[in-house]
Amino acid sequence: MLLEYTDNANGKQIEVQTHEEFIITLPETRTAGYRWTLTGKAEPQCALVEDSAQPAAGVGGSGTHRWRFRAVSPGTGEITAAYARSWQAGSEPAKTFTLKVQVRH
Repeated sequence: MLLEYTDNANGKQIEVQTHEEFIITLPETRTAGYRWTLTGKAEPQCALVEDSAQPAAGVGGSGTHRWRFRAVSPGTGEITAAYARSWQAGSEPAKTFTLKVQVRH
């Protein structure tokens, strides 16, 4: 079973075993220009396996952004993401997300 973490896990720490996979799913409003961008991938403890976005069903609705990670080596790392509009580069993101990951044997 794949564990899934949402925006409720922001700022928390999780523990996973080597070779275990987990998913992070965050809401995003691409129709308004907002997108999540990974700013830290907890490397070398974790490897990004998949990065996908599910658009909103209609104009102005919220879709989701989803990342699947695999724990590859013991240690501690952080997965971080920023939620911002691409044309507002350099300004503070509207939101940030941080998940601390402890990988065990």
